[in-house]
Amino acid sequence: GFYKGGRRFYTQEIDDALAEIERLPGKHLYFLDDHLLADARFARALFDGMNGMGRVFQGAATIDSILRGDLIEHAVEAGLRSIFVGFESVNEASLIQSKKSQNLKSDADAAIRRLDRLGVMVNGSFVFGLDGDGPDVFDRTVHWAVERGITTATFHVATPYPGTAYWDEIEGQGRILHRDWRLYDTRHAVFEPRNMTPKQLEDGYWRAYDRFYSWANIARASQNHERALSRWKHFGYSAAWRKLGPMWDIAIRAKRLGSTRPIIEAGLGVLGRRAEPRPRQPVVVSLPVVER
Repeated sequence: GFYKGGRRFYTQEIDDALAEIERLPGKHLYFLDDHLLADARFARALFDGMNGMGRVFQGAATIDSILRGDLIEHAVEAGLRSIFVGFESVNEASLIQSKKSQNLKSDADAAIRRLDRLGVMVNGSFVFGLDGDGPDVFDRTVHWAVERGITTATFHVATPYPGTAYWDEIEGQGRILHRDWRLYDTRHAVFEPRNMTPKQLEDGYWRAYDRFYSWANIARASQNHERALSRWKHFGYSAAWRKLGPMWDIAIRAKRLGSTRPIIEAGLGVLGRRAEPRPRQPVVVSLPVVER
């Protein structure tokens, strides 16, 4: 549905994007683009322009874009410290169904190792309830993420939305349970899964969160990093992300989030440090040969 109006990415002019970044308060940024590295020429120019701004930022990218060329290193030099990656599923059949061909062809482990060496934390995204998923998918996914040292995880219940091919498929099979749009929030089962009940799907979704963010798994995942600083960052960030969630919720509801900003900025400042400076490559200049 997203591509019905065209098949290309639209971006700001580089100067406009950099000017907007300059105007934003604070040091930390979160790029909400679904794929920050999609337009390599734009991304490289953006990162070159941001280099020296002293910003620390997060963004999203695909596995294959992380492994391609040296664009991810340019992002880190500009301040990238955390990245959202849609791993989607540990089941090959589910990746085929969701047309995530780039995940099938790419090496997720290699991408995670590369990010870890660069000191970049990973927020992995996973979807439950696709046709290749059975009741065992929840524990398998948590195990996969913990063993690879994924710092934070975002889980979703597969949700067909009107106007998409996925909706047409599920509705055509008579598997839509209701049209209460308030529950189409990727936390509720709104259709009949193929290999489990709707209750199993919802229960498994919540169980995955509880198990991934258990103290034992936070500690275990933090050990699956090469450097000591990365292990410490993982533990601190993951624990704060989940265990301090109720505190942030209270602050938001009380409209006191502004007063907690110095605390958040200080914590992110510590966690945003690079695990190790990246050695700069020598600059090679190629000059034309002029025959006299």
